[in-house]
Amino acid sequence: MTTPTVSVVMSVHNGEDFLHRAIVSILQQTWGDFEFILIDDASTDATATMIHAWANKDRRIIPVVNESNIGLTRSLNKGIRLARGRWIARMDADDIARPERLEKQLQFLADHPSVGLLGTAAWLIDAEGVVKEPCHINPATHTEICWWIILTNPFFHASVLFDRTIALNNPYDESIRYGQDFELWGRLLQVTQGANLTQPLVQLGRHENRLSVRHGKEQLDQGISIMQKRLLTWVPDGHWETDTIRQMRQIIQSDWPTPHETSKGWECVLTLFSRYSRQPHLDQIIVKQIRQQLIRHVLVSLSSSKELQLSFGLMKHLLFRFPLPTMEELIKQGQKKMASCWRS
Repeated sequence: MTTPTVSVVMSVHNGEDFLHRAIVSILQQTWGDFEFILIDDASTDATATMIHAWANKDRRIIPVVNESNIGLTRSLNKGIRLARGRWIARMDADDIARPERLEKQLQFLADHPSVGLLGTAAWLIDAEGVVKEPCHINPATHTEICWWIILTNPFFHASVLFDRTIALNNPYDESIRYGQDFELWGRLLQVTQGANLTQPLVQLGRHENRLSVRHGKEQLDQGISIMQKRLLTWVPDGHWETDTIRQMRQIIQSDWPTPHETSKGWECVLTLFSRYSRQPHLDQIIVKQIRQQLIRHVLVSLSSSKELQLSFGLMKHLLFRFPLPTMEELIKQGQKKMASCWRS
């Protein structure tokens, strides 16, 4: 057998309601050189029957049956060990891949050989497959992604392609049942470059039976624990309380004022960014853009929010750690107000 370029890995537990459209979306890819490892994680519905029926129709499908339910994390590691492709493509049973997904991702990887972890933008769909909201775009560059990964997930799990060899040396942490991808990306980004395509190439199911919805609280709690560990590596003397982490996460994910911002949350974000931005390997143009957006965000928040007050610590950050971008943004805001007054 020839070695495929891509191994698509999907683990399913009781996924009969959505599995058909997910399988079809992979089999209809414009890039056909792949194997499709379909793992039935001891389903009690018709999932196993469906998988074997499809395997009989298309030789690229490799059916795997777990004798007992071992969970998504262990199943994914099992699939990666069985894979023969240069790249691993993730896919979930309630998601849909656009026909050109693999082709466009592989083209990007061919053009950017330093990238070993690549995601895409995505649409969210309901149980009927109807798009629920506008396209969601994650940060595109390695520098942005490494900033986001400290406190939030910069990849849609079912959109990623990653290097199989790197994944074999850095498998999913099997002690983590929910949010295993968030933890894994942090380790992979230490040994390879990450990127995201801004084109939406997957449709992600969002419905009441989805694992991340049914176990949302457990996933968030696990995520907070991962974030605390990452924050301690950057700012060992920080006091990383859950409420502060939630505020920081909300700030980083948004370009504009968000609810419940506090001076403490902003002081922590700017302290973290100050440490992060000192790394020599970062793209300094992107670092400047992130810094400018953070300063714009906090200044707009200070001028528009009754809850956020200018504390001494926050003022010290703005005037001493980031004096130039702060003055630039203040001048821009002043010019906008003057122009508005002039027009009125």
